[in-house]
Amino acid sequence: MEPIEILRREHSMVRLVLDAASRDLDQVVMTRAADATELERLIEFFRYFADACHDPKEEDLLFCMLHRRGMSWETWPLDELLKEHEEMRVILDSAADWLPLLRQGEPAAIDPLVHNLRTYVALVDGHIEKEEDVVFPLAQRYLTSGDVEELRQAFDSIEEEEEEEGVRDYYAELAHRLSRAAAL
Repeated sequence: MEPIEILRREHSMVRLVLDAASRDLDQVVMTRAADATELERLIEFFRYFADACHDPKEEDLLFCMLHRRGMSWETWPLDELLKEHEEMRVILDSAADWLPLLRQGEPAAIDPLVHNLRTYVALVDGHIEKEEDVVFPLAQRYLTSGDVEELRQAFDSIEEEEEEEGVRDYYAELAHRLSRAAAL
């Protein structure tokens, strides 16, 4: 599969969970009650699928290839996208920090947890839009056929490893489970 298509497919899965998170957070705000286990699953998905599986494909492969073709790490869009990836990690860590208090029944944990997750959802949504509307077209224009083949081989290797380990299936199922649970 083409590298950009793999990233788009993964973006679709992330957006499915972003939508679920938005619905869950709306429910938390309305009821002033939160299911810590469900919020923990959302954070798990974002931390381990988006951050640990998806983002390295962008940072270590696509962005590096764009850099090799002349894009600077210090200017837009790469500088902004990398900063946003780091900001996403910090926000998720902050959200996760509130989970133990929420599990203890501390109502004061709800507002900061909701704030962090809403901030995360908005940041990721805008980030994906930039990648799909700006970076992917730039990649298609600037990368040579050799670059694309090199990326394809690297992506295929990662995809094989993820398939062997069951990573892709696990997170696809988790994404759909979170989406179904948020619809209830």
